[in-house]
Amino acid sequence: MSPAPARRGLLPPVRVSGGTLLTVVLLAVLVHPNLVASGAASGTGAVLLALAIGLSVIASVLLHEVAHALAARAFGGQVDHIALTLWGGHTQYRARSAATVPSIVISLVGPATNALIALAARALAPDAAQHPALAACCFYIATLNLGLAVFNLLPGLPMDGGRAVEALLGAVLRDRSLGTIATAWIGRAIAIVIIAVPLLRMLRGADGLDALLLIWALLIAGTLWQGATSALRGATARHRARRLEPARLARPVRLLRADEPVSMLDPALDHPAGHGEAAVIVVGEGGMAHRPDPGACAAVPAALRASTPLSAVSLPLGPLVTLSADADGEQAAALLSARPDAVCVLVDADGAPVGLLEAADLASALRLPSRPRTA
Repeated sequence: MSPAPARRGLLPPVRVSGGTLLTVVLLAVLVHPNLVASGAASGTGAVLLALAIGLSVIASVLLHEVAHALAARAFGGQVDHIALTLWGGHTQYRARSAATVPSIVISLVGPATNALIALAARALAPDAAQHPALAACCFYIATLNLGLAVFNLLPGLPMDGGRAVEALLGAVLRDRSLGTIATAWIGRAIAIVIIAVPLLRMLRGADGLDALLLIWALLIAGTLWQGATSALRGATARHRARRLEPARLARPVRLLRADEPVSMLDPALDHPAGHGEAAVIVVGEGGMAHRPDPGACAAVPAALRASTPLSAVSLPLGPLVTLSADADGEQAAALLSARPDAVCVLVDADGAPVGLLEAADLASALRLPSRPRTA
């Protein structure tokens, strides 16, 4: 299936959630008192200026994500979309490889973009000094973008800095899972620190900006903690997966063509699949897998069993995919995660079927929840 035309352009689709509007309003409410107190604006002008500052931050987040998307494409990745949410934003992409340098570059270009925006706003500040509203706008754009850059550079998952540290530690330790585990624990420690810093500042004498930083700290600390928990779970699963032999989980299987007669099933019908007996998979057109319907098979008269094709008595299961019997659990999990609707058959070096690997059995062995994936 070819990619949607929208994905062929310079920028991927941008999805804006209702939470983004809430973020703009929240930012405006927090900076409005300072704008009035400083004399930068008053009345309706102060409200409009506060909303403009809130929108500028969302624009900065968008530029941050666009930088990620462009870098990912530069390294051959496929970018699905950019999402702007209450939490900020994220870029959904699939990398061509997990190489260290591309992973680090893709991770760091986002914070670098915010740092450049902050520097540009600071550079404009002297020229804007004669215009209080413009000067205030430059100040908040510079300060908030600097905050975005610093927060995103925190070395904890799922922050950009954490992704970079994860890739670096994975390369140094020669084990991606160990890199993930170390980065996750660093992230948990930082989650506690980033709440403590603005909280202590507020105790010494709060203003609107400190309150804003505390709210961002709480949001990001929660994200860090949740990301660390998810990363630890995933790293543990990968650790188990690499030591798992899918062939030991597979059940015997018989592959039959859809044009073969129902009579081919007669021995299997006397001993239904299960308890170590072979499962029967009927391979139809386009590599689609089917299973014989026992009731329909039994209803075929004896005189017609040799002339009735299996396609007439089989029910669809999904696309048939094959995996080497020598593959490890991580390879099997990656395949079944990418194709949750597929029927996976393990094959030997000659392509002969070795066994049927059920996604539920693999998930159970990895101690993962077995549920369908959503797009």
